[in-house]
Amino acid sequence: MNQPKLIKPEQNKIVVIGLGKVGQSLTQLFEQLGYSVVNIGRPTQAQVSAVECADIVFLCVDDASIESLCRQLAPFFPTSCIVSHCSGALDSTVLSSAQENGCAIASTHPLNSFPTLESALALFSSEDHGSYLYAEGDARALETLHPLFESAGFVSLSIDRKAKPLYHAACVFACNYLTSLMDMSLESAAAAGLDRDLFWTSLQPLIQTTLENISHKGAIESLSGPIARGDHATVASHIKNLETHSAKLKNSYVDLGLRALAIAVQKNELNDQQLESLRKALKQKA
Repeated sequence: MNQPKLIKPEQNKIVVIGLGKVGQSLTQLFEQLGYSVVNIGRPTQAQVSAVECADIVFLCVDDASIESLCRQLAPFFPTSCIVSHCSGALDSTVLSSAQENGCAIASTHPLNSFPTLESALALFSSEDHGSYLYAEGDARALETLHPLFESAGFVSLSIDRKAKPLYHAACVFACNYLTSLMDMSLESAAAAGLDRDLFWTSLQPLIQTTLENISHKGAIESLSGPIARGDHATVASHIKNLETHSAKLKNSYVDLGLRALAIAVQKNELNDQQLESLRKALKQKA
């Protein structure tokens, strides 16, 4: 089978199916590099016409639609074609219908947040964005896709196919659940009578310093606050006062506190009595 060469972008046709944030932003990036890119949406005939002479096809549609869309288009993919999707959670096996037709398959996940189309296009307005990308799939596909994404400014890394769900969970912890955590912080501040917007502004130095500490010292050495100090009385006071406002917020605090306690054990700066007092303070949960 022939492998698409990426030395001369103008000789390679990339088809991006999906007019959402990821699809349009990748189209913009590849066009800036000189590739011939077709970005199309739902019309089936337009999809078929586009992929019939494609070198690389990216399926940038919702996770639930990837497998069925690939099966629908598989008879029309050239056997030399590389077919990839951009889901973080799914692996390349959902594209097996294309593989059975002779194509090389992969999953390529750009590791960044795409809250709006405008922000995605702004982020990928040049190849200086510095985002990472995790990919897995057939060797033939990766030999082409890693250089392609690297030329578009990504640090492109490989991941084990079976690890995709845990990898994506890690991304959700770092992005989606960080947003949830910040919302809980702002809810607590509002319960204390503080303005949410002003408090969010005042949190910025604390958040940035915490992220910098984790970057330089790692999560264990960066743990600070009452649990890191063994201050069980402050933890107990937090729990008591949060419960008067919201049992759910209190329970979230307890869950995160238990995780922080496990980190404190690894940090190895508290004695047994301090650790036990913290465990007792954290044991209450609705």
